[in-house]
Amino acid sequence: MCKLVLDRGSIAEFTSVSNIFMDEYMPRANGEFIKIYLHLLRLVNSNNDIADELTTERIADKFNMLESDVIRALNYWAEQNLITLSYNSQNEISGITLESILRNRYIVKGITSTETNLLASASGQSESIPVPESTGHVIPAKRKYTPREILDFADNDTFNDIQLLAQTYLGRPLSSNDINSILYMIDGLCFDADFIEYIMDACIKDGFNSLSSIEKRAVEYARKDINSIEEAKADKKFREGISKSIYKIFGQAPTVPVRKEIAYIAKWTDTYGFTDEIIIEACNRTMAHMHSGNLFNYTDGILTRWYTNNVKDMSDIEKLDKLHSEEMSKTFQKNIPFANAKFSKTPKAAPKKQTFDQRTYDYKDLERKLIANRDSKLKSNK
Repeated sequence: MCKLVLDRGSIAEFTSVSNIFMDEYMPRANGEFIKIYLHLLRLVNSNNDIADELTTERIADKFNMLESDVIRALNYWAEQNLITLSYNSQNEISGITLESILRNRYIVKGITSTETNLLASASGQSESIPVPESTGHVIPAKRKYTPREILDFADNDTFNDIQLLAQTYLGRPLSSNDINSILYMIDGLCFDADFIEYIMDACIKDGFNSLSSIEKRAVEYARKDINSIEEAKADKKFREGISKSIYKIFGQAPTVPVRKEIAYIAKWTDTYGFTDEIIIEACNRTMAHMHSGNLFNYTDGILTRWYTNNVKDMSDIEKLDKLHSEEMSKTFQKNIPFANAKFSKTPKAAPKKQTFDQRTYDYKDLERKLIANRDSKLKSNK
């Protein structure tokens, strides 16, 4: 059998960047920090001997930056858990481990501020699942953890607490699939112990007593970008009770809940403490003024004014409406001049008698004189 030789040909080298990094980490990071992270990815995917280049000083020179800025960038990505830094006895950075979200590792060893010894990489592939466009959130795909990776979590307090809690809830030892589900919720979905406990408790109360069901609900929360107990409670309130009435009035269907709308409903019910009747009244008034646009924002303006005016029930709203009507009437009369004019229903008084003597005429005498004058002219013409 002949040995095969694989020729790269004209295919150019390239560096793969995780979609999760571009979607979740890159938008929040400083542009200079992104340069450093991408450069590290480029280094671990390089086939060239780059040992002489791998110092913080040389990286700074390459990007025309200060060495302190390079170190700041490395510390930032360490805080984001995308890399792990190791230090020598002089407290200088001596190694960098690049970790993807799915814990596939690229290792850069032996880097110091003056010299470097080795650059090595362990290949790994990160996958992601896009979710509905309305949330814009991306979650990692579930994968099977290796025995070595499970062993790495042996000292993880969150893993140990959730493992013990799951055994208590389920009343049986955990299987390998159960362990994998727990690790996925902790490592893949990045949920804390309190939130996972909340999900477990809610599922058990609803009659779902398997870790696969618990994991399924955790994934649903992740797709909605819900990662705390408070947000989960708000989501539950959103899907029950008043939320159905609100969307019915607005002529919408909450097939994919929006976090801002969930926050609005939680604000009206929890913070303001309004009854369903008051909230529905505000929604109806919103629809009386507008049928499109940001309906939730307009309704929030109405309810905020009522909250500021200490509204407790519908009678308080009626009082505010009456007060508003009176104020509008006063404003109308003030701004329109003829609105203040008073029209009297009594007839005007007869004009007063003039103080000078008026002439009096005898019209019959005048007529007689006129006829006599005419006859006189006729005789003279003859």
